[in-house]
Amino acid sequence: MRNNFTFLHSFTIAVIALILAGCNSRQPQYVVGVSQCWDDAWRQKMNNEMDCEALRHPELRLHRRVSLGDTELQCAHIDSFISEKVDALIISPSDAEQVKPAVTRAYKAGIPVIIADRRISGEEWTAFIGGDNYRVGQLMAEWVNTVERQKSKVESSEPSPLHVLEVQGMHGSMPEQLRHQGLTDGINGKIDLQSVAGYIDAYTEVSRYLSSHKNIDAIVAQNDIMAIESAKAVRDAEGYGKGSVRIMGVDGITVGLQAIANGDIECSAVYPTRGDLLVTTAAAILSGAPFVRDTVIETTMVDATMAPLLLREFELRTHDLETMQMVNKLAETNLHNIRIDRNLLIIAFIVVSVLLLLALLYVLYQQTMMQTKINRTIRQVEDVQEAIQLNHRDAAFAERIRQIVDSHLTDPKLNVEYLATALQLDRTQVFRRVKSVTGKGPAEYIREQRLIRADEQLRTTDKSIRQIANELCFSSPGYFSKYYKDYFGHLPSEQ
Repeated sequence: MRNNFTFLHSFTIAVIALILAGCNSRQPQYVVGVSQCWDDAWRQKMNNEMDCEALRHPELRLHRRVSLGDTELQCAHIDSFISEKVDALIISPSDAEQVKPAVTRAYKAGIPVIIADRRISGEEWTAFIGGDNYRVGQLMAEWVNTVERQKSKVESSEPSPLHVLEVQGMHGSMPEQLRHQGLTDGINGKIDLQSVAGYIDAYTEVSRYLSSHKNIDAIVAQNDIMAIESAKAVRDAEGYGKGSVRIMGVDGITVGLQAIANGDIECSAVYPTRGDLLVTTAAAILSGAPFVRDTVIETTMVDATMAPLLLREFELRTHDLETMQMVNKLAETNLHNIRIDRNLLIIAFIVVSVLLLLALLYVLYQQTMMQTKINRTIRQVEDVQEAIQLNHRDAAFAERIRQIVDSHLTDPKLNVEYLATALQLDRTQVFRRVKSVTGKGPAEYIREQRLIRADEQLRTTDKSIRQIANELCFSSPGYFSKYYKDYFGHLPSEQ
């Protein structure tokens, strides 16, 4: 009997130790301070990406502070993180050189420092992740040169110079300087480029400029918000109106993509935020895993053909984040309840130690209930992960359809059967999957892409309506004109 009592006592202690270990398994091991310089739409996107990725790293806890462009306040935030002895720092500097002394203090204090977006000179930082602002300026120049060539092709005899207005960002900031330099280095000599500072109030600055200049052909804005405000100014300006000036933005954030899809602006140079990469790099550094010290993120151009797909991708990512946050909150609630149950078990065990056998049965019962809750939470997480994977596969399938259709628009054999062969699916599967990712049947989607390509050729080439209709496989110019009017709301006109 005494041996049985000793065994039960030891077994009970072991069960409680296992419960304690299991309940503490999700506790964060590292605190990562995030010093954000602004709270604009671009950085909100970065913050959302960081929060989403942090859910995949329960060992990390993010502490974010925003300085709203106040460099002194940002330095104070960094110093407070140093005094709190955070395990790592992610810093998006307002002014790289003014923030550099605080970054150096953190680095010398032994804290890994990851710099985001704006590069800091010297070597006293752990990793850098950001885009190439000079390359952004080059993309702006490439677009402006294309607009100039299109104008020259349309105008007879001697074409007039292309008049372009640049709406600049924060005066004196490194991104503003590099984007402007890339633009000015890349445009050809036939282009008249003027600039206004639009960071505070782009609408007012552009409106003021348009009131005294009646010959603006194009506007390049250093971010999407300023591009949208410029489009409003053009629409309201006397002698202009919506669509009279071609407009390009920068960043490729959701509102910019929506403006492209709505036809308010023509395109945007995507300047990736990659908050997810910031968090995975912090996790790698803290765990001792390999990481890339200097990462320059590629930037690309997005126009009306790509904007809807990217908007859909952003919607999926937003849904993923909301779902993961909900599941994480549910898991934390369940784990909190488990900790309460654990404490009650310990108290009960101390109080009723005389009734050891009953206490042991109670512990085993509670452990079973806890395991049931944990298993239920795991199943919920697995279900969500499976749903997320399905969403990602849908996005990949949509991109594959777009590539196939886009590269075969002039092929008369492009139809549902062609797609079925290319995708290795039967006709029913093709119809169902294309409908689910594009909202349209395969035939309607193919016709829509041909109409978009036709509209682009009408605006940018000297081909006749008949030539374009034949090239894009419409049975006759009459049918082409009918479909064109149904889609765009007006008949096609040769440029």
